[in-house]
Amino acid sequence: MIYVPHVDHTTVATGAIFVLLSLSLQYGPLFGQSWLAAMKRDKNGDHWMQKDPKASLPGLFLKEFLLSLCKAWTTGLLLNLTQAGTILQAAQLGAFLFFGTVAPAITSEYLWEKRGMDLLRFKYLSGFVSTVLLSVLMNSLGTA
Repeated sequence: MIYVPHVDHTTVATGAIFVLLSLSLQYGPLFGQSWLAAMKRDKNGDHWMQKDPKASLPGLFLKEFLLSLCKAWTTGLLLNLTQAGTILQAAQLGAFLFFGTVAPAITSEYLWEKRGMDLLRFKYLSGFVSTVLLSVLMNSLGTA
Protein backbone atom coordinates (compact mmCIF):
# COMPACT_ATOMS: atom_id res chain seq x y z
CA MET A 1 0.00 0.00 0.00
CA ILE A 2 1.20 3.49 -0.83
CA TYR A 3 1.80 5.78 2.14
CA VAL A 4 0.65 9.36 1.54
CA PRO A 5 1.41 11.55 4.55
CA HIS A 6 -0.80 14.45 5.53
CA VAL A 7 0.31 17.85 4.27
CA ASP A 8 -0.87 20.91 6.18
CA HIS A 9 -3.63 22.59 4.17
CA THR A 10 -2.81 26.10 5.32
CA THR A 11 0.81 25.67 4.24
CA VAL A 12 -0.30 24.30 0.87
CA ALA A 13 -2.61 27.29 0.32
CA THR A 14 0.12 29.72 1.41
CA GLY A 15 2.63 28.03 -0.90
CA ALA A 16 0.18 28.19 -3.82
CA ILE A 17 -0.47 31.88 -3.19
CA PHE A 18 3.30 32.49 -3.01
CA VAL A 19 3.85 30.78 -6.37
CA LEU A 20 0.93 32.62 -7.99
CA LEU A 21 2.05 36.00 -6.67
CA SER A 22 5.68 35.47 -7.64
CA LEU A 23 4.67 34.41 -11.17
CA SER A 24 2.33 37.40 -11.39
CA LEU A 25 5.20 39.70 -10.45
CA GLN A 26 7.64 37.99 -12.80
CA TYR A 27 5.36 38.00 -15.84
CA GLY A 28 3.80 41.34 -14.90
CA PRO A 29 5.49 44.43 -13.48
CA LEU A 30 9.03 43.04 -13.05
CA PHE A 31 9.76 41.44 -16.43
CA GLY A 32 6.45 41.50 -18.30
CA GLN A 33 7.58 43.62 -21.22
CA SER A 34 10.79 41.62 -21.67
CA TRP A 35 8.80 38.37 -21.51
CA LEU A 36 6.27 39.62 -24.08
CA ALA A 37 9.08 40.65 -26.43
CA ALA A 38 10.75 37.23 -26.02
CA MET A 39 7.43 35.44 -26.67
CA LYS A 40 6.80 37.52 -29.79
CA ARG A 41 10.26 36.62 -31.11
CA ASP A 42 9.76 32.95 -30.23
CA LYS A 43 6.29 32.78 -31.83
CA ASN A 44 7.09 35.11 -34.76
CA GLY A 45 4.44 37.62 -33.79
CA ASP A 46 1.62 38.07 -31.34
CA HIS A 47 -0.95 35.72 -32.95
CA TRP A 48 -0.81 33.55 -29.80
CA MET A 49 -2.17 36.36 -27.61
CA GLN A 50 -5.84 36.63 -26.66
CA LYS A 51 -7.66 39.39 -28.50
CA ASP A 52 -9.07 40.68 -25.21
CA PRO A 53 -6.57 39.48 -22.58
CA LYS A 54 -8.39 41.11 -19.65
CA ALA A 55 -11.52 39.06 -20.33
CA SER A 56 -9.67 35.77 -19.89
CA LEU A 57 -7.54 36.79 -16.86
CA PRO A 58 -9.88 35.54 -14.09
CA GLY A 59 -10.13 32.08 -15.65
CA LEU A 60 -6.40 31.91 -16.27
CA PHE A 61 -5.62 32.98 -12.70
CA LEU A 62 -7.98 30.34 -11.34
CA LYS A 63 -6.37 27.63 -13.48
CA GLU A 64 -2.88 28.81 -12.50
CA PHE A 65 -3.90 28.80 -8.84
CA LEU A 66 -5.07 25.19 -9.15
CA LEU A 67 -1.74 24.27 -10.74
CA SER A 68 0.06 26.12 -7.94
CA LEU A 69 -1.94 24.14 -5.37
CA CYS A 70 -0.73 20.97 -7.07
CA LYS A 71 2.90 22.18 -6.94
CA ALA A 72 2.60 23.18 -3.29
CA TRP A 73 0.91 19.96 -2.19
CA THR A 74 3.49 17.83 -4.02
CA THR A 75 6.32 19.87 -2.52
CA GLY A 76 4.85 19.45 0.96
CA LEU A 77 4.41 15.74 0.38
CA LEU A 78 8.06 15.39 -0.65
CA LEU A 79 9.21 17.48 2.31
CA ASN A 80 7.30 15.15 4.62
CA LEU A 81 8.42 11.95 2.88
CA THR A 82 12.08 12.99 2.96
CA GLN A 83 11.68 14.30 6.50
CA ALA A 84 13.44 17.53 5.61
CA GLY A 85 13.68 19.20 8.98
CA THR A 86 15.88 22.21 8.28
CA ILE A 87 15.80 25.03 5.77
CA LEU A 88 19.05 23.70 4.29
CA GLN A 89 17.47 20.28 3.73
CA ALA A 90 14.40 21.92 2.20
CA ALA A 91 16.60 23.99 -0.12
CA GLN A 92 18.48 20.83 -1.04
CA LEU A 93 15.22 19.05 -1.92
CA GLY A 94 14.13 22.05 -3.98
CA ALA A 95 17.50 22.07 -5.76
CA PHE A 96 17.16 18.36 -6.54
CA LEU A 97 13.72 19.03 -8.00
CA PHE A 98 15.00 22.00 -9.99
CA PHE A 99 18.17 20.41 -11.37
CA GLY A 100 16.61 16.96 -11.76
CA THR A 101 13.34 17.85 -13.47
CA VAL A 102 12.80 21.52 -14.26
CA ALA A 103 16.20 22.47 -15.71
CA PRO A 104 16.48 19.39 -17.95
CA ALA A 105 12.97 19.91 -19.34
CA ILE A 106 13.64 23.56 -20.12
CA THR A 107 17.07 22.80 -21.58
CA SER A 108 15.45 20.16 -23.78
CA GLU A 109 13.23 22.90 -25.24
CA TYR A 110 16.39 24.78 -26.17
CA LEU A 111 17.98 21.72 -27.77
CA TRP A 112 15.00 20.27 -29.64
CA GLU A 113 12.68 23.19 -30.22
CA LYS A 114 15.40 25.83 -30.67
CA ARG A 115 13.66 28.08 -28.17
CA GLY A 116 15.55 31.28 -27.49
CA MET A 117 17.42 31.64 -24.21
CA ASP A 118 15.78 35.05 -23.73
CA LEU A 119 12.47 33.20 -23.29
CA LEU A 120 13.81 30.21 -21.42
CA ARG A 121 15.44 32.30 -18.69
CA PHE A 122 11.93 33.22 -17.55
CA LYS A 123 11.09 29.53 -17.32
CA TYR A 124 14.28 28.85 -15.35
CA LEU A 125 13.39 31.66 -12.94
CA SER A 126 9.79 30.53 -12.43
CA GLY A 127 10.99 26.94 -12.05
CA PHE A 128 13.49 28.00 -9.39
CA VAL A 129 10.77 29.84 -7.49
CA SER A 130 8.42 26.84 -7.77
CA THR A 131 10.99 24.38 -6.47
CA VAL A 132 13.76 25.84 -4.30
CA LEU A 133 12.02 28.90 -2.88
CA LEU A 134 8.71 27.09 -2.46
CA SER A 135 10.44 24.25 -0.59
CA VAL A 136 12.15 26.68 1.77
CA LEU A 137 8.96 28.64 2.41
CA MET A 138 6.85 25.56 3.06
CA ASN A 139 9.49 24.06 5.34
CA SER A 140 9.59 27.32 7.30
CA LEU A 141 5.81 27.23 7.74
CA GLY A 142 5.67 23.52 8.57
CA THR A 143 4.13 20.89 6.36
CA ALA A 144 3.16 18.16 8.83
